Amino acid sequence: MYGRIADATTIPLAMGENLHTWHEFTYAFAQSKLGFVQPDASNIGGITGWLEIAELAKQHNIPVCSHGMHELHVSLLSSQSHAGYLEVHSFPIDEYTTRPIQIENGLALAPELVGTGVEFDPVLVTPHLVKTS
Repeated sequence: MYGRIADATTIPLAMGENLHTWHEFTYAFAQSKLGFVQPDASNIGGITGWLEIAELAKQHNIPVCSHGMHELHVSLLSSQSHAGYLEVHSFPIDEYTTRPIQIENGLALAPELVGTGVEFDPVLVTPHLVKTS
C-alpha cells in the first residue's frame, strides 16, 4: 500500500513506528518506497535493535528518524551520519529530567551524559512513585 501511495505523491513517506522486527523493516524497505524510516527503540529490541535498523536504512540510502522517546532517540540519531528528523512527543517527560531537550540553530543537541542520556530528577519524580507494601 505504501508503495502505491508513494507513486501517487511527491511527498516522502515515513513509517516504522509500528514495526517490531528486522524482517518487517526489510519488507518495508523492499516494498514501501520510503522517504524516511522511524524505528522506535521501545519496540524494536532496544538500542541494539534501533542501531541495526539504522544500519539497514543507511544501506538503502534512507534517512533514519525517530518515533517518540525524544529523550533517548536524540542520542541515537546523533550517532548516525544519515540522521533525519527527531520526533518530539507530547508527553511532558522533560518536566521530570535533569536536562530537558535542548535546541540550537534548529537542531536537537544530544546530552553529554553517560548511558542513555536520560537522568530523572528524583525531586520531580518522587511524588509520582507508586508505593507498594
